[in-house]
Amino acid sequence: MKILGIDLAGKQKNPSGICILSNHELFLKTLFFDKDILEEVKRVDPLLIGVDAPLSLPKGRCCLERDCECSMVGHFRQAERDIRPYGRVLPLTFHGMKLLTLRDVKLVKYLNEKYEVIETHPRTDQKILGFTELKLDVSRYFNLRGEITNHTLDSALAALTGYFKVNNCILELGDPVEGIIAIPRDNKCLNLLLD
Repeated sequence: MKILGIDLAGKQKNPSGICILSNHELFLKTLFFDKDILEEVKRVDPLLIGVDAPLSLPKGRCCLERDCECSMVGHFRQAERDIRPYGRVLPLTFHGMKLLTLRDVKLVKYLNEKYEVIETHPRTDQKILGFTELKLDVSRYFNLRGEITNHTLDSALAALTGYFKVNNCILELGDPVEGIIAIPRDNKCLNLLLD
């Protein structure tokens, strides 16, 4: 079973972290362009993909422009409101988040044709799991191979949340029609990694 984690950058010129979770190993790499990410997904053919980026717009929004009539609906999805007790999130209309969301919505349209894709939130995942030194904490459960950067470690958390999803150890926050953010149910999910 392979699970892919992606820490997507808002712009293609910036690095996106990629993690392939297979058995007790995490293969980490950096990619930049959508075409390269799509080729990597096709090559790996994962059971599930966890993405650290919003997969959808707020219900009733046609865009994320502040001066559009649709802006009356608001800047957050129900998922962002539901995750607040667990971790901090930015409004989707914030410049960096807008770029990220629009890139991800476009990319996920292609991925959803063949793969199950979930939205994750690595900072919240890290907090719930009790990880304080991410590289050290993750390496207690997995052999890390490849490029170890902040982006690839975030992609590792996205893949890990995908693993918890496959093993029914997540909370799904938000509205299924509008968009869900998956987070680990609690730090006991880590027991699944000890088998």
